[in-house]
Amino acid sequence: MLLEGKKALITGSRRGIGRGIALALAQNGCDVGLNDIEHDESAERTIGLIGETGRKCTFTVADISNSDSVNALFNEFLAEHGQIDILVNNPYWSENLPFLEISEEVWDRTMAVSLKGYFLCSQRAAKEMISQKSGGRIVSISSIHSVRVWEEDTAYGVAKAGVIRLMMSIARDLAGTGITANAIAPGWIDSRELPPERENERAQHGYGDSAVSSIPSRRIGVPNDIAQAAVFLCSPMGDYVNGTCLTVDGGFLAHGNT
Repeated sequence: MLLEGKKALITGSRRGIGRGIALALAQNGCDVGLNDIEHDESAERTIGLIGETGRKCTFTVADISNSDSVNALFNEFLAEHGQIDILVNNPYWSENLPFLEISEEVWDRTMAVSLKGYFLCSQRAAKEMISQKSGGRIVSISSIHSVRVWEEDTAYGVAKAGVIRLMMSIARDLAGTGITANAIAPGWIDSRELPPERENERAQHGYGDSAVSSIPSRRIGVPNDIAQAAVFLCSPMGDYVNGTCLTVDGGFLAHGNT
């Protein structure tokens, strides 16, 4: 297995892309720590799926926008797993509003969860990795909204652009530590929860069908598309990839304006 024995913390992982990444890392040998803002039926399903891989799985409720909560999250993860080799930052919060209608509260909450939280978790993870003297991987989920502008996506787009810049700075500042920091920018991803018998059909039907003609790969992405990119970046195959952003969008950005 590519990641046998590694310990990975994935924030915002009770469902969707976060779940997909956690499951793929577990399937490749990682013990995983899950995190989200609440522990619900979606979280239980994710815990069950990872349990089927035979890897250790823990779940911690924590708000990554709060430093005390982040420190408690990491303390619990380290107590359970002993070390941290991989951090994947995935949570986001946004409210689509026209620029003139964005309140200070909406702006602050978007930045707190979608950017500040990534900073807090990355800094704590990096400190632990350096202390361990074993290197590590930091991967943060950005978005094609970081480089393509749609109406009413100002706060979200700015936060996602900031995520890429944050990873670049981390890579530069941590030079020589053996830690890499990269972003992934998903395109259209169908993250709906569907029963197992419908998992294959949702890549072709449902959410985002109107965008298929703008995607050279002619399908909407699914969480596993992003998960496999994360596995690559976290594995030895991605050892020389550092301080950059991997776009996983089926060629959407290459298509041009839609």
